[in-house]
Amino acid sequence: ELQVGCFGAMSVHAERLIAASEHDLAERVSYYIEQKILKFHETTKKNFILGLSGTNGKARRERAKEVFASVGKRESIDWNFVRILLLDERFGTTDVEDSNKNLVENSLLKALEERGVKFPKAHFLTPNTNLSWEDCAADYTRRMQELFEEEGVDGPMLFTAGLGSDGSLASIFPAWYNKSDDRWKDLIGGEVKVLCTETKDFEVSKRVTVNLRCLRNAEQGIIFLGAGTEDAWQQVYSTSHAPWSPNHGEESPSDDVSFGSIPRPGEEMQAKKMAWRFSKTTTEEDLTMLQLPLEYLMEHKYVMVAQVQRDVKNHLNLVVFGAGGDLAKKKTFPSIFQLHLSRVLPSNLEIVGCDDPTYHTDLKSQEDLMTHRLMPYLQKECSKPSDLRDFSDNLQFVPVNFADVETVRTLHKQLQANAKGLTDNRIFYLALPPFLFASAVKLIREECWPADGYVRVIVEKPFGRDLQSAQKLGAELSAYLKEPQIFRIDHYLAKNMVLNILTLRFANREFGRLFHADNVANIRITFKEDINVAGRAGYFDGYGIIRDVMQNHLLQLLTLMLMEAPASLRPEDVRDEKVKVLKQMRTVKMSDCVVGQYEGYQDDEAIQEINKKKGYKSKCPTFAVCVLYLDNERWSNVPIIMKAGKSLERRSTIARLQFKKAPSHSLFGDQPQNELVVRIQPDEAIYYRMLAKTPGLTAKTHEVQRTMLDLDLRKNEVGRLPDAYEKLIHDVVAGESHNFVRSDEVEEGWRIFDPLLKRLESPDAPEPETYVQGTRGPLKADELINEQGYRRYSAAGVSGYAQHDFS
Repeated sequence: ELQVGCFGAMSVHAERLIAASEHDLAERVSYYIEQKILKFHETTKKNFILGLSGTNGKARRERAKEVFASVGKRESIDWNFVRILLLDERFGTTDVEDSNKNLVENSLLKALEERGVKFPKAHFLTPNTNLSWEDCAADYTRRMQELFEEEGVDGPMLFTAGLGSDGSLASIFPAWYNKSDDRWKDLIGGEVKVLCTETKDFEVSKRVTVNLRCLRNAEQGIIFLGAGTEDAWQQVYSTSHAPWSPNHGEESPSDDVSFGSIPRPGEEMQAKKMAWRFSKTTTEEDLTMLQLPLEYLMEHKYVMVAQVQRDVKNHLNLVVFGAGGDLAKKKTFPSIFQLHLSRVLPSNLEIVGCDDPTYHTDLKSQEDLMTHRLMPYLQKECSKPSDLRDFSDNLQFVPVNFADVETVRTLHKQLQANAKGLTDNRIFYLALPPFLFASAVKLIREECWPADGYVRVIVEKPFGRDLQSAQKLGAELSAYLKEPQIFRIDHYLAKNMVLNILTLRFANREFGRLFHADNVANIRITFKEDINVAGRAGYFDGYGIIRDVMQNHLLQLLTLMLMEAPASLRPEDVRDEKVKVLKQMRTVKMSDCVVGQYEGYQDDEAIQEINKKKGYKSKCPTFAVCVLYLDNERWSNVPIIMKAGKSLERRSTIARLQFKKAPSHSLFGDQPQNELVVRIQPDEAIYYRMLAKTPGLTAKTHEVQRTMLDLDLRKNEVGRLPDAYEKLIHDVVAGESHNFVRSDEVEEGWRIFDPLLKRLESPDAPEPETYVQGTRGPLKADELINEQGYRRYSAAGVSGYAQHDFS
């Protein structure tokens, strides 16, 4: 894709690399660098000097990290003859994540180390940031010049850098050098040197960077374009005031590969007022002073522009109703922001926050939404200003009041305008109270439906409060939406360890018979929280622990543990098998349940207010143990013990299969039962408690000890794991629905618990057992668990009951 052409008055040699995805970009750029190094070494055994810049912003730095790591995995490169030159470094930062040296070490050099390639520290030239700022630049200038002199060159053979949203390259910032003629002269002067620069627009204000003369002396440069840099590129491209024209009478390059056809989102660039834009009154004499770094390099140097391809056919509007609420600011928008940082959202995307200005009077604009709601929570995810700016640029706010249909029509017009003639896909996230769901979907269908493209609606739990209300909600949604358009979120289904259960069970054939009544004595699903309901007591009292956790989260987890192998991993096949489990499950009887309420619950001011209105004390359970049974061949007569509670001794969610004990008088019949444990939180893990011979010279064959086969799933992980909400929102964008709850799953879940809930809320309902906060719950609950044959064991294998506090 090499093109040679005339760029206005400038003669330009340019190559363009367009990748299909971020992974493809890393692979193709690393291959390109590998080929350049191999070609260089075909004719000489001199050292190849590779200049690297860390760029700015978390998203762009993650891209650089992926590219550098991919370079380190290239096996054809002889790293004995490569020297790495750090083009710029952040000065004075105490956070190693902000260090460009650290970025290269944790990507390229780490990849080399993993391959067993030894790369001497002396071959990686970096600034000494332990010196003063000016001394650091002077010292690095001297060492860099010594390297070039030793190798007989005046610059690196190849360098990589990202184009900033302000037009910067490496740490060469237009806002910095535009303040002084001397600074520009230092940048382009005849001597290769390192300068002290500053920025107010990006993280870490003080920098040291090579000058433009060093980059100009390079044989070639690779420039990365990304989200937020299109305007900066357009500024360079449009400076010529002329379209691309070929040299020497060559045919014009096609739109597919021409340098002037860098993919844009199917629209003309939106002009932004930036300090570095050219003035119409600029004289020819001043032009050099006002050039952007990339523009200057393109006058003199061969460059390659690399970027991920943009979709020029489709547009996506991601609309969040209830943008001013707690859920949106704490979960929804931070998750979307993380997807933005991970560079997995569609390129043509607008995020539109909507809320009722009569309810949230402080929200009237996008700036209000960012300032008054989102900024503190987004900054917890990433505080780098460039990332926050990029995200803010894609965020809009439209006031919507469901009682005023005109506001919804205004939203529709805004979404149409955003699409700019492309296929208009829309996702609506209902971060709303359930009583508004019906109104929202009705208005979406009647007033905010696109002429083309898909519509997907995300619905938050609770999906009703009993079987009747769940059926009513399902009917209201289905009146305007088809089932494939509805995405009911249960965030537990997207927890990493829950996603692993299907793989654990069905990718390992030996577990097929292990998960069976022939082998399993009992199953336990336990959910514990060490906090009480303070701050949300008013909401919780209307639902209780069974509705809040057991009927949805734990029941969904249970279906994955008990289901048969689906015909495929297609969403409907998986959900069909989950529904079969629910249909075969008996309704819970009062005799198979113990409910509790922690001491001090009645002292909460919100509960006292509710009690005053009702005229009697609340019987809302904050704790429950239920025993369920599944009537099928695989799990017949296996007790399934489900336990959940607030204000218990620890925070954890665990699924446990306890296997049958050997007959008491058989070989090893006196030993503990084996267990397969799946720990969802905290510290995700899968481990198998089993028996092994006690080690030692004097140990006899019959002397065994309980040991643990630990399936460490985290040791090969790189970086952070996505939050459950991130995973689910990403699935909706991709159209993947198997991690969402279908309508028949919701109704079957309520069928199982509805009779119990009605009994617990009847006038003659039993009083819940009280328990001390910070304990395991009521003693009667442990008695019920013991009756099912469950036994606890100490680490040494000493047998006990549910109430025994073994670790």
